[in-house]
Amino acid sequence: MLIDFRQLLIELLIVIILWVLTVLWRRLSRRRRWLRVVWTLVLWLLILWNLDVYWVAYPIALWMIWALALIALQSVHNHEFLYRRYWPVFWRLSLFYALVVFAGSLFCNGLPLV
Repeated sequence: MLIDFRQLLIELLIVIILWVLTVLWRRLSRRRRWLRVVWTLVLWLLILWNLDVYWVAYPIALWMIWALALIALQSVHNHEFLYRRYWPVFWRLSLFYALVVFAGSLFCNGLPLV
């Protein structure tokens, strides 16, 4: 379980560059709705880079179960399913989940194939 510091440095540079672009976007534009989506997708790409194709299937499966549970919760609570209410909550939770998985994936380089 060795940490590849070169890969870690590249990933941190990508995150810093994305953070700077996010700050610039917030100052120049009033449309901030898609920033969570962009951050989540970039983090998932970095997670894929860290965990490889085999191990990334488990966090993605949990992400999908989380999405289905959120749909079921909204359907039971409101007796209807509305995308307008679902998407902001989904992307907020997805960003939090991607941050947790990304932080864990930084220390999981070189996991063996089982």
